[in-house]
Amino acid sequence: MPRLEIWLKGLGLPVSTALVPVMCLQTAFFTPWLPSETCYQISRLTVWLMAIDNVLDAPDDRNASDSVGPDATDARVRTWHRVLAGHENGSDSVDPMTRALAEIAADLHHHGRPELLAHWRESMHQTLRGMDRERAAARRTAAGGGAPRLTDYLTHGAWTIGVEQQVTALWALMDEPGLPQRLPVLLGALRQAAITIRLLNDLRGHHREQQEGKVDALALGLSEQEAHERAEAALDACRRALAPLTAAGYGSAVALERVVLWHARMYHRFDPVRPGRAVSGPLPGGPGGTARTRHTPFVRRPKEAPPMGIEQEVLDVIASGGEYDGTRLAALFDRLEPVDTALLLGTWQGGGFERTSENAALLAQMRWYGKRFADADHVEPLLCRDEQGAVFSFEEMGLATLREVVFRGKQSTAMVYDQLPIVDHFRRLTDDVLLCVMDKKGEPADFFFHLTRVPGPVPGPPGDGG
Repeated sequence: MPRLEIWLKGLGLPVSTALVPVMCLQTAFFTPWLPSETCYQISRLTVWLMAIDNVLDAPDDRNASDSVGPDATDARVRTWHRVLAGHENGSDSVDPMTRALAEIAADLHHHGRPELLAHWRESMHQTLRGMDRERAAARRTAAGGGAPRLTDYLTHGAWTIGVEQQVTALWALMDEPGLPQRLPVLLGALRQAAITIRLLNDLRGHHREQQEGKVDALALGLSEQEAHERAEAALDACRRALAPLTAAGYGSAVALERVVLWHARMYHRFDPVRPGRAVSGPLPGGPGGTARTRHTPFVRRPKEAPPMGIEQEVLDVIASGGEYDGTRLAALFDRLEPVDTALLLGTWQGGGFERTSENAALLAQMRWYGKRFADADHVEPLLCRDEQGAVFSFEEMGLATLREVVFRGKQSTAMVYDQLPIVDHFRRLTDDVLLCVMDKKGEPADFFFHLTRVPGPVPGPPGDGG
């Protein structure tokens, strides 16, 4: 803590030193297994995110001691974008915010994994863009103009809460094998975490932000109960998506879950912008919100706890990308519940349980990514990656449809290829993970594979957008 306080004071960043203990404790809670130097790097980033929030939330006539007016603030933001992109050094800038960002970025570049740092840089760019939109919205509202739509606010406001920037930096500093392969699930869960914290932030700080002339979800039409319920639903979605990975002990998933739990419980107790004004009641809109009660953390256990036994073994194998015995998969497949069309809709990332069969070799050669179910009559069964890593629909073998089929004694929704003698059958491991078998006419043995739901947009090539 003294080291962080010295750094903060030495640069003169606009953050109260009273927040230093909270920032250090939260980083230690996120990843207690990481070395202290890594925790220090993340704590500095947290300080910077708090500082930029204070800088860009300030009235335009007092944004910095060395500049005044919105034009000067816009110039500083452009400089921060250039530092993040590596187009400007920034270490000798007269602006303490720029020097601090340059130091943080240089250290992450030196110690972090390049393929993961691209996601951190993009999240930082998105933070700056989101805060620009918030500034513009506040100016429009103050001038009597229209407020932003709630959907736009939630989309961009989730970037400005700081969670995604902390977590992607942590991932970049982790020496976790296979972490990039788990990013589709992790990034989807991270987005849900950011929405959770955005809404809880708005619930806790609504009255303060009203006085400061800021726009939040409650000002844009959400009731306290609706905001609370949306936050709770996003938290549940985050933890359900992470359940197979946290059960397998992956630090990337454990860290994300601890981040969202810390922030949720923090907002249950106090507004971190006004840390001295702690409260003992629950958040507005939640259970017991009208009464003063002893503190019970807002966060509930996941609706769906990770299953035990062979189911958990298979979930662990899926998370790790390993192999598993086909005979045991067949026995598990017969026990699992069938699925319906509604559960399948969306995009899923796939993988196999072995690498030696002809089917496994063909999918590897095609760079198979997964499947997309638009509706019962339109399925893209072969999403693949091109040479640059972008996902596309390979349609030379045709598309597919969904039909109700009886297989191994159970009726379930199955995928039937339009042009090939192949039917894919699905069984539910969790709402977001399926055990699947390809039934191919003339094949002596079934080919088992798995599908994991992709919560957000299909990712582009590695490093895209960095």
